[in-house]
Amino acid sequence: MEKRTYSAGETIYCEGDESQSVYLVKTGKIEIIDTYPETGNVVSKALGAGKVFGEIEIIDGKPRSSTVKAVESSKLLVFGHTEILDILFRRPEDSLVMARDTFDRLRQLYSTDSLESEMAKLREEMHETIKKAVVSHEGRVVKSHNGMAAIAIPIVLLVAIVVGIQIYLH
Repeated sequence: MEKRTYSAGETIYCEGDESQSVYLVKTGKIEIIDTYPETGNVVSKALGAGKVFGEIEIIDGKPRSSTVKAVESSKLLVFGHTEILDILFRRPEDSLVMARDTFDRLRQLYSTDSLESEMAKLREEMHETIKKAVVSHEGRVVKSHNGMAAIAIPIVLLVAIVVGIQIYLH
């Protein structure tokens, strides 16, 4: 077990990093940040003292699925993979802290109330993002049409003059 201190705004780990450790927040507050193509970075969860994070990726062996940053000065206990296995098999009573947080997350994930509220939040975010995209697109279309008119009017006048000269000369 290693003790680490992070300053406010400091990154603990990034999405895609290799998973080697599980973290326990002793003091302070951290944010788990997910990246979505549609909305960018979204704080999915804020955790304080006594909460565990990073355990899912160490169990499934996949890279980190989120970025984690300290919101305020935070002290964390960091457990490596072998230490976690030791806790699970030699001191199962200590593994209850990690298991409790993991099961709480699973309960929230599969809870109907939580799912409906998350869907409502996502719908609202999508609505706002679509509205901004439409307004931005309309602005580009207006600028494009104004630019086209600025080019088209002299060309039309030039064509009219050339046609007028041809008619006059014949």
